[in-house]
Amino acid sequence: MNPDELRALIRLVEESDIDELEIGRWGRTVRIVKRRPNPYGGAAATPSALVGSAAPTQNPAEIAESTGQVGEGKPEAEHHVVESPMVGTFYRAPAPEAPPFVEIGDTVRVGQTLCILEAMKLMNELQSEVNGVVRKILADNTAPVEYGQPLFEIETR
Repeated sequence: MNPDELRALIRLVEESDIDELEIGRWGRTVRIVKRRPNPYGGAAATPSALVGSAAPTQNPAEIAESTGQVGEGKPEAEHHVVESPMVGTFYRAPAPEAPPFVEIGDTVRVGQTLCILEAMKLMNELQSEVNGVVRKILADNTAPVEYGQPLFEIETR
């Protein structure tokens, strides 16, 4: 899909009442999700596009299509996407002044706390299901998240 087609699709989502659009062509998937401003404060979210690996980008101009091919001689890394098990508010740290549970590049193990999801004033720790290295944090601190929304990408081998 060329950049002009992608921009047209993003414009379509922004100007319509639909919140999400997913299109698959030639083995690649493009998913565009409209995010509403955060009513709880924090940075306002903008529409993002998910291409191939289901990783959001910050700007349509930054969208790059991934072929999924790995260079010869290198072991293929597996990527585990941690999804939100509930609707709630995403917190990267146990308290506003505390350091985040994990940062990009941190090694995590099974059972390690990745974040807190607040739902109806209950704080739920979300724990890693795999051992690996945090490659992406896909939600903003204090942002509302949906059931099934990708939150982290962890590289396993």
